[in-house]
Amino acid sequence: MKKKIQFDLPLLVVALLLTGLGILAIFSASAPYGYIGKGATHKWAINQVRWFLIGLAFLFLASRINYHFYQKIDKAVIFCVFLFLILVFVPGMARQIRGVHRWITFGNFRIQPSELAKIGMVIYLSSSLVRKKDKIDSFIQGFLPYFIILSFVFFLVMIEPDLGSALIIVATGFVVLYAGGARISHILYVICLGLVPLYFSIFEIGYRKNRIIAFLNPESDPLGIGFQPLHLKMSLGSGGFWGLGPGQGKQKLFYLPTPHTDSIFAVIGEEFGFLGTSFILFMFVIFTIRGLKIAMGAKDDLGKLLAVGLTCLISGQALINMGVATVILPTTGSTLPFISYGGSSLLVSLIAVGILLNISRHNSKIKQDNA
Repeated sequence: MKKKIQFDLPLLVVALLLTGLGILAIFSASAPYGYIGKGATHKWAINQVRWFLIGLAFLFLASRINYHFYQKIDKAVIFCVFLFLILVFVPGMARQIRGVHRWITFGNFRIQPSELAKIGMVIYLSSSLVRKKDKIDSFIQGFLPYFIILSFVFFLVMIEPDLGSALIIVATGFVVLYAGGARISHILYVICLGLVPLYFSIFEIGYRKNRIIAFLNPESDPLGIGFQPLHLKMSLGSGGFWGLGPGQGKQKLFYLPTPHTDSIFAVIGEEFGFLGTSFILFMFVIFTIRGLKIAMGAKDDLGKLLAVGLTCLISGQALINMGVATVILPTTGSTLPFISYGGSSLLVSLIAVGILLNISRHNSKIKQDNA
């Protein structure tokens, strides 16, 4: 008798498909950088393959570790989150690129702590909420301590500066808190309180203010702050339905900043057309459905919270990146999970998939035991 697969195979297939498409897109999008002496034309794609292999090993490991283990290490996880975010500003450990402190180095490896903080916060909040679910209904004893921790993480990531990642961490945190029993009134209350400092953090810093202006009226300065959103539109528009063909895109030729990272969805749209971008969107829809199905089938609150948090983390970030690429949202600097170039982002995404697979594996075992 054929042995039944005990994990969510469609989720794994979607993650691997998106990663494979991402490597191909990176190969095309990063090629122009090789031609101007910034490395071989395939350098970034090769690096992404290396991170994929590392991530695949961590995916397998995470899929085999019982997700209840995270309850035992949640305090260590939040400690490491704060430690890594602080190390970003420590000379000798920090790696500054284009004036921002977002990376730390370990030998030949460069890690982006804000990416680790995303999954770290989901693990910490999910594990801690299970233990304190009887208190979360209280604002002072339950909700406020979690909000303070989220605020500190938000602040450390924002001053790197990386406001996009900071907002993603807080938004995902609120989703986990709500799923864990927090009152929506408490969440809305602190959001309203945070709007004033958020306003000043955006409009008192030049480049963030320019991003909003460029989003609202890019034609006002087509060669300045409006350059990126206008060329994002051109990239997607010129692709048509079928696309110009692999490697044939023009906007990646230094019209789009970082075409292999933040703007990769637009590059895919130009080279693979509406068909290619629709396929990617469809894959993320499937990912979201499978992730939420795992959450609904979880045997306990921890599995439910982890699955909801990790699914919303990846799907929400994908939605934001695609929203920026289609100029529905202002520029945030957020990457497209599985697809954009970046070892830390890919590693975290694959670990998240591994944890989801472990939860689904336990769901399958419960069903088999009850059969």
